[in-house]
Parts: sequence; structure tokens; C-alpha cells
Amino acid sequence: MLIESLKDLTTVKIESAQDMQALGESIAGVARGGDVLILTGELGAGKTTFAQGVARGLGITEPITSPTFVMSKYYPPVASLGLLHLDVYRVGAADQLLDLWSELDAQNSLTLVEWGIPWAGEFGDCVVEMCIDSEHTVGFSAVSALGELFLGRIEPVLA
Repeated sequence: MLIESLKDLTTVKIESAQDMQALGESIAGVARGGDVLILTGELGAGKTTFAQGVARGLGITEPITSPTFVMSKYYPPVASLGLLHLDVYRVGAADQLLDLWSELDAQNSLTLVEWGIPWAGEFGDCVVEMCIDSEHTVGFSAVSALGELFLGRIEPVLA
């Protein structure tokens, strides 16, 4: 992995699916309850592969699949945190999010939200966007004030 820091964006180049999973596992190691990562990228970019690494880092052994059809999947904590994995592509109004996510449910979990940037303000105070481009460069940016703190915990694991 190659890391580069831009003004408000920290990026890392991912070379393989194993690197993407390792990135997820590393970020799981610094996550705290209530943290939210919004995963942005085209179909096949590696969002679910990343989620598999996060689950591994949290000690979750259940198979991780894309929540595209179920929209929300909860994996209970094994060691420290649970994992909430959401796909909000088909959400048309903020009140629909209440069926999928609540701060109360998320306080002891790391939440991964696919296609969530239009709803970033609805996911609490500690939100970071992870954007995967077509060349597998992954960029991280804080979306909220406390997201800056989460981003500060992420940056050292990218080195």
C-alpha cells in the first residue's frame, strides 16, 4: 500500500483484494463504538471485500456479503464491537433510515454504509467517508467534526 496525504484527504493505493481486506482489518483495530464509515465506490470497487476485512478485525467469523438486497445486516460483537453493514442505495427519504440504523444500536458497533454520502448527516457525529476509485486508490475524509478524530485514528494504520 502506498500512502499520500492531501489537504483534507488521505489516500492509499490498494494493490489486491488481500490488501483491501488487510486495510479493513487494520481500521477495525482502531474503531470505536459509534464510528461510521461511508463506503463510496462503483459496483465491484471492493466495498464488500473491505467489509470482510473489518469483520475479521472485529473477530466476526460469519460470512460477510453485500447487504444490497437486505439493506441492513447486523453482526453481533464477538470481542469488542459489533458490525452494522448497510446499503442505502434505494433509500429515498431520511425517515427510511430509521428502519435500518439508530444511534442507540450503533453505539457499540462500527457502522459501514454503502452509498451513504447523501445521508451522511443522518449517521451521528463520528462519520468518515472512504472513497474507492476505479484505479483502487482509497481516499478518506472526515464528514463531521468527530469524524476528524476517527480519521486521526485511521491515518496511522495506513502508513
